[in-house]
Amino acid sequence: MTHTPIEHEVWQVVEAFNRAFVANDPEAYFALVDDEVTVITPSNPYRIEGQADDREGFEFALRQGYGKVHFFQELQPDIRVYGEVAVVTYHSRGSYGAEGSTKTAYLKETDVLVKRDSGWKIVHVHVSATI
Repeated sequence: MTHTPIEHEVWQVVEAFNRAFVANDPEAYFALVDDEVTVITPSNPYRIEGQADDREGFEFALRQGYGKVHFFQELQPDIRVYGEVAVVTYHSRGSYGAEGSTKTAYLKETDVLVKRDSGWKIVHVHVSATI
């Protein structure tokens, strides 16, 4: 699939976001996230609102070991840009958890980005289990 320059720019942000996730690097990860992000994940019955709460949970999971990422791959990305808003959907597969007790997960993800003065920022993440 051929992408426009803007779609390519948006995809580069999503890839950098995911690389920081795989590297378990909160600084790089949250540099790409808007302060008012909302996050919905299959392991949480509540919506996470704001970068501060998302970061607190992200760093806690890393300290506990269950949030550690060992492998992550995006599959079948679709990028749609609507002016200053972009919606990116893709499937992913990855290996997560503490050493010796990793689990493979197959997920679907939607990332919504908004063009800010500082570049594209992720304002919403929705992750769903495929099975």
